[in-house]
Amino acid sequence: MRMPARALAIAALLLIAACGSTPPAPTDRFYRLQAESTAAALPPFEVRSIRADSLYAERPIVFSPADDPRQLRQYHYHLWLYPPAQAVREHMLASMGGVQARSGLTLDARIVAFERVLDSGNGRAVVALDVTLGGERGVLLQKRYRREQPASDDSFSAFTAAMEKALQAVYGELRQDIGSLDIRR
Repeated sequence: MRMPARALAIAALLLIAACGSTPPAPTDRFYRLQAESTAAALPPFEVRSIRADSLYAERPIVFSPADDPRQLRQYHYHLWLYPPAQAVREHMLASMGGVQARSGLTLDARIVAFERVLDSGNGRAVVALDVTLGGERGVLLQKRYRREQPASDDSFSAFTAAMEKALQAVYGELRQDIGSLDIRR
């Protein structure tokens, strides 16, 4: 009878020792977009909706290798603070001077790319938005805006800064397009 109790005690000690040798799980890291407001004389418009589908609707940062752009993957421990649709909406409003007014102009957008592309360098941020601007006369503008921005180094902070620059470039082109519309007609 003593032998099974001794074997059980040894097995329990081995299990406890094995549990102690497991390295701790990596820490989750969260990233947010910081807006850079630029004053621009734009007609006020309402950002009605910004949508994202599939992997782009989730908080993990999406990446793809440059040599296999059809493959998308998610990081397990590197996450956006908010889902990309919410983050882009807030970033757009803050960057474009808080243009959120009911004026008859509405903006709807869908995120079609929001990812980190890994290449032999530091990688790059890629963003693409399908934007529709509507008014009393119907659709005034419908366009895909796409930008790539190289990261300054291979860190996630540099990737986040590159994403902010790519979004700013998209907003700049959107500002030009809105400015060139004859909205009063």
